[in-house]
Amino acid sequence: MMVKYLTRIFSFLMITAMADAQSVDSLVREAMKNNPQLKSVGYQIEAAGFRASAVQALPAPTIGLEFSQISTNSVGIVNDAISNNLSISQMFMLGGKLSAMSEMETRRGKVLEQNLSSQKMQLRAKIKMNYYQLWLYDRQIEVQQKTIFLLEELAQLMLPHVQTNRMRQADLLSLQAEVSSEKAKLMDMRSKRVIVQNTVLSLLGRNDAALAIITDSILSTGAITMSDLQLADEVKRVNPSLIAMDKMKEMNESEITAAGKELIPDLMVQAMLMRMPNGMILTSGMRSVDAIQQSVAGMPMQKTDWMYSVMISITLPFAPWSAERSTGKADEMRATNASIDAEKNAMQREMIFALRSAVNKYVTADSLSRQYARTIIPLMQEAAEAQTVAYQTGQVPITTVLDACRMELMKQDDYLMTVVDRQMALAEIEMMVGTPL
Repeated sequence: MMVKYLTRIFSFLMITAMADAQSVDSLVREAMKNNPQLKSVGYQIEAAGFRASAVQALPAPTIGLEFSQISTNSVGIVNDAISNNLSISQMFMLGGKLSAMSEMETRRGKVLEQNLSSQKMQLRAKIKMNYYQLWLYDRQIEVQQKTIFLLEELAQLMLPHVQTNRMRQADLLSLQAEVSSEKAKLMDMRSKRVIVQNTVLSLLGRNDAALAIITDSILSTGAITMSDLQLADEVKRVNPSLIAMDKMKEMNESEITAAGKELIPDLMVQAMLMRMPNGMILTSGMRSVDAIQQSVAGMPMQKTDWMYSVMISITLPFAPWSAERSTGKADEMRATNASIDAEKNAMQREMIFALRSAVNKYVTADSLSRQYARTIIPLMQEAAEAQTVAYQTGQVPITTVLDACRMELMKQDDYLMTVVDRQMALAEIEMMVGTPL
């Protein structure tokens, strides 16, 4: 009767706590919105988009101003110069080089998008696993509190009997020592729970550590409806880490294309406007002879002439001593892609074997949790109640009651562990598959 009464009390306390409980899915949504690392990768993707647009722009033009051939005895650099030259030049990258570089940066953004999906997948798994660990501590604390409450009530019932010498004082002292031991275990559980909660708060991106996380009293258990082969196919098809490697290969292929276009010459166009304050003294014609005579006589020249020139030049990147810069880069990217293929195959094989182990762990934990809930825990509770009644009637010593309580507590802890093992295995499977099941 006493055990049933205590069960009703703690059931009421659990229902009260459930009003403020947070589900694991709500924490996952909060983490996806506020986690700083996800925000960082999101900004990197945004930066890649800006970079893809920026590389399509032409190189900056060059403008120059020259005052040519000024006498060392002169201080007038404008009118005493032979010529004043204003030039502007522009480099044009031919053969689609700019679009190739833009495509490479765009594909780099695709790699970052898959990295973001991979980080979200890992963050979801971390949140769930730490939440399940919190749930385990909460349930263990509840069981521990129930046990302490039960033992304290039993000690209170024993006290009048000890005072009247109807029960031994040694039994009461043993019971009180057991209560103290269980309280010490309870304190240790609460300390460990704080550590796990701080980890979850960090993953959530919360700044206020005073906001405690209250777990649901009952976990919503999922079920795996796909076979091992189907799960393995899902890993190959949608796992973000594997897809990111494919995107890296595509990015390298675009870089190979861009490297090939580097062998196409670039075009440089330059235009120059020349002002000659004293005329074109070096050209033929009557005016130039007059200019020379005026120069010899020391007379100032009054005529200002203007000229312009246009220059076109091209680069020769295919020259034997320069072509290696392009061909070597392409060869490097091909070797990198071969390395990515080998790494992807190794990672995929490792994931498949880890997936099979996780599925086996899930099936085993699911079967054990059902067995504990249906058979083992009810039998252990009945045994503990029976030993308590037997002790009160003087049929067994107090050590038998304590052993029965310890055994019940141990089996309840084993049951909670199997429930958490099942949920963690499911979270691990979801992390490898890449999507929630």
